[in-house]
Amino acid sequence: MNYLELLKFQFNNRADLRERRPGVFQLIAPLYHEDGDMVDIYLQDLHDGRVRISDYAMTLMRLSCSYGVDTPNKERILQKILSENKLREEDGKLVLDTPAESLCPAVLQFAQTVAKVSSMRLYRREVVESLFLESLLEFISAKLQGYRPKEKVYPIADRDDLEVDVKFETPIPIFLFGARDVTKVRLAVISCLEFQKAKLAFKSVVVHEDFENIGKKDRSRITSAADKQFPSLGDFKANAEEFFRRQAA
Repeated sequence: MNYLELLKFQFNNRADLRERRPGVFQLIAPLYHEDGDMVDIYLQDLHDGRVRISDYAMTLMRLSCSYGVDTPNKERILQKILSENKLREEDGKLVLDTPAESLCPAVLQFAQTVAKVSSMRLYRREVVESLFLESLLEFISAKLQGYRPKEKVYPIADRDDLEVDVKFETPIPIFLFGARDVTKVRLAVISCLEFQKAKLAFKSVVVHEDFENIGKKDRSRITSAADKQFPSLGDFKANAEEFFRRQAA
């Protein structure tokens, strides 16, 4: 029994194979996307006892209609999904090589991974939010290294609840907080007030994901407690270098 016949047998004859080009077969099987479209799965004999499973770039093409993998952070998330499931990407194609005798479980694994990649579009807002601090730190690493940034600093030795996201070495140290939601805004307020109470020498900087999404009372509190605020990550990227230059003068 060759691997194609074996696959049909393992799918209880609920699958079919159609040759799309010489040596490349499309699997027609009850494996579907959430919208009802069949998952694109193609099989190719590698002639060394292994079979290559691929989607011929159809998954990322579908995803691009509603969600672009267009930043280094999103690309890292995609690669993390693939590596955790033993797949790789080759010129946009998702690929999994497997021994022929393990073809059926490998096909199911491949289809599950395609579903995980496709779900990136369903959670695009959550993905963007989770990337806020990572994007902030990435910019700092690229543009503000001259101020010797240090992540996760606890300025008061016995207070591990008062964390500064990044400390910069300027004439008066800068404590930076990345605030992507109201919870982090409130923690920044508490931290700034406690540092002031402890009479620490510092300037506080808050970078918001979206200042306008914060309630009026919390905006008032953080404005009173912080020395400098950037209303968005984009604003910080546009103006941070000049701001730090002036602080270091």
